[in-house]
Amino acid sequence: MIYQNIKQKLAGALNRLSIALLPNYIKKSGGKKRIFVSYIVEPLKKRQDPDYFKGHQNHQETVIIEDILNELNLSYVFHHYALPLNFVNGRFDVVFGLEPNFGNLCKKNPQAVKIYYATGSYYKHQNGEIRRRTDEFKQKYGINYPYVRLVKEHDSCQIADYIIQIGSSHTIETYPAHLKDKILLIDQTCHEFEDFDLEEKLERTSTSDYIWFGSFGSILKGLDLVLEFFLDNPHLTLHVVGPVEEKFISVFQDRINQVKNIYLYGFMNMDSKEFRDIAMKCAFLIYPSASEGGWPGSALNLQTLGIIPILSRWASGPTIRELGFLLPDLSLKSIAEAVSWSSQLSRTEVSDLARKNRQAVVMKHNKQRFKAQLKDHLELIFNKHRLS
Repeated sequence: MIYQNIKQKLAGALNRLSIALLPNYIKKSGGKKRIFVSYIVEPLKKRQDPDYFKGHQNHQETVIIEDILNELNLSYVFHHYALPLNFVNGRFDVVFGLEPNFGNLCKKNPQAVKIYYATGSYYKHQNGEIRRRTDEFKQKYGINYPYVRLVKEHDSCQIADYIIQIGSSHTIETYPAHLKDKILLIDQTCHEFEDFDLEEKLERTSTSDYIWFGSFGSILKGLDLVLEFFLDNPHLTLHVVGPVEEKFISVFQDRINQVKNIYLYGFMNMDSKEFRDIAMKCAFLIYPSASEGGWPGSALNLQTLGIIPILSRWASGPTIRELGFLLPDLSLKSIAEAVSWSSQLSRTEVSDLARKNRQAVVMKHNKQRFKAQLKDHLELIFNKHRLS
C-alpha cells in the first residue's frame, strides 16, 4: 500500500510538472467576439493521443468546448484555471470557466458576459460537509485529521451572470436560493468501454461483491462508513478502487488484515484487465459521498458496466430510485438498509437493473448529448447578449 501511494504521488508530481512545462494557454483568432476560457489546456495539446482520453471525462469535455467555440466562430484564449496570466491581454466579451482565473479575468473585464462553469456542488456546501464528516471521524477515532479537499473561498457564483452546472437537480439544492435562477444544467460524459459484453458480465456477477470507486478525500466520499460496515460483515466482499490517503487507511489497516474481505487496489486504469475483472465480478457500487457535481463520473462509468448504484443524494439524480438505492443519509444504518435491499433482489432483478443502468447512462451521458446541451446554452446566452 505504501508503495502504491508513493507511485501515485510521483505520478501526480510528474503530471503537474508536464502541465507546467507546456504553454499554459491556447489562442485562436476567429470571429470578432473574444472569449476567455479558464479551465484545463492539456487535452487540447493531446488530441492525437487516444490513450490520454481514457482518463478523466473532463479531458474529452475540454475538447468539446473548443469544438463548440470554433463552430460558433469565436476568437478565444484557453488558459489553465490556476496558472499565472502571463501574456494574457486585451478585452474579452465573454469570460467562461473556473476560479481563480475566472474571477481574475471578470475583474479585468467588468463589461463581459460572465459564465461560471461549475463541475462540483456549491463550494460552501462541500466545505461544510468536509468539516462535518471529518469532525465526526476525528471524534470517533480519537485522532487529529486534516480537512481534505476544502475549496478556497471565492465569489465566482456571485459575480457570474450565468452558472453552467454539471449535475442534477440534487446539485442545485446545494446552492443558496438567490443563486439558483442563474443555473443551467448539463449532463457530464462518461467513459466509453470498448468490447464490453454485458451478458458475459451478468454470468460472472457475484451479488455479494460490492465496489467503492472514488478519488482522494476518503472521508468526504464516505469510505470510512463503507469500511466500517464491511468490517462488521465479513461474509460480504468490498473492492476499494481509487487513491486513499495513507493516514486514513492506517486507522483501518489492522482490522482489514484480519477479516480478509476488503481489497484495496489504489488507482487503476479503467481499461486495464485488472479493473475489468473487478467490474465484471461486482453487482453493486456503494458510494455515500457528501458532495459531488451531481451524478459522479465514477458512478456513471460503473453503471455503464452494469453495476447497480447505491448512492447518496449528493452523488445522484432524481432517477436513482429507478436505477438503484438512494441512501437516506450518510450513516452506517443507511448502508445497512441499502445492503439489505440489495441482498433481497433476485438474480433476475439484478440482471434487469444492470441492463437498465447501462442503457440509461449510455443514452444520457454521452459526448453528443453533452455537446448539444452546452452549445444550446451558449447560443442562448450569446444571442441574448448579441454576441453571435
